[in-house]
Amino acid sequence: MTASLRAASIAAVLLSLGVAVPAGAQTPTPAQVIEAFEGVQGPIRTYRPSHPKGACAAGSFEGTAEGARLSVSPTFSGQRIPTVIRFGVGGGPTAADTSRTTRSLSIRFQVPNGTPWDMANISVPIFGAPTPEALVEGLRARRPDPATGRPNQAAIDAFVAANPKTTLQGRWLAANAPPASWATTPYWGVNTFRFRGADGEVRPARWVFEPVAGTQRLSEEQMRSLPADFLAEELRGRVAQAPVAFDMVLIFPQAGDDLNDPTTAWPDDRQRVTVGRLTVTEVAPGPGGACDRISFLALANPPGAEFSDDPTLRARPAPYALSLVKRTRPQ
Repeated sequence: MTASLRAASIAAVLLSLGVAVPAGAQTPTPAQVIEAFEGVQGPIRTYRPSHPKGACAAGSFEGTAEGARLSVSPTFSGQRIPTVIRFGVGGGPTAADTSRTTRSLSIRFQVPNGTPWDMANISVPIFGAPTPEALVEGLRARRPDPATGRPNQAAIDAFVAANPKTTLQGRWLAANAPPASWATTPYWGVNTFRFRGADGEVRPARWVFEPVAGTQRLSEEQMRSLPADFLAEELRGRVAQAPVAFDMVLIFPQAGDDLNDPTTAWPDDRQRVTVGRLTVTEVAPGPGGACDRISFLALANPPGAEFSDDPTLRARPAPYALSLVKRTRPQ
């Protein structure tokens, strides 16, 4: 298949999934993003390239009165909204649950008679790259050399020197121990969205899902002694005893805060408003489940929670959808 035919085929598939593909060249294209991940992790067959190891779950979301005031999205209406949930571990498909990588909380809000809202959140307040171009270039720099089977350290060093913001997430992870449970870590949206309120005003905001159980991290001894795959069983046991809950909190910027760079966290003193509570009531008994056929990021957001101009945010849905196609359709 020629490059032009392959690009047309990819565009057709993405459009069939409801993902808009802008006319003209993209830099990078969805295919280039996926190819960059595959260059590091190997071909995508049955697992997603980002947080491939995980567990499916289900529950519900109830918006608060403040949520209904700040967004006209039916997600915040106060009704109990069914949700499909996925918890994940960053790294490869065999990454240890004790590793200093990101954890993820992905959610599909299944609004009755409305457009589902998909979101992907991580356990770090910042993203790993400031632009789509930096994300792809960083992955390419880390591709194993066919001759040695290992990345070229000189190429990595040159990339980091030219793109220092790509080190910020790694520094945060190095300074904070891994979560003791998927239920005891905050999960940030990292990108800015525009929330259209009942008063008609549009307010930029980011969000975080705060664990009602509080933040708990592994001790050094636990990092050495716990098994590589403890998170899923720990969550199943916890939910069997009682539902796990997270409060969704919107964070509002002040003048001068960068709205379009997800590697820049806003200061802790910014205004915060609780707009709803996510409750996890069941966890799949093993691998697979309802979450496996969801990409958890789409351009078709409900009214009241709109994309900002953040180029990294706008570049994410199409590669997510392409990844879904590669792992769920015959190769």
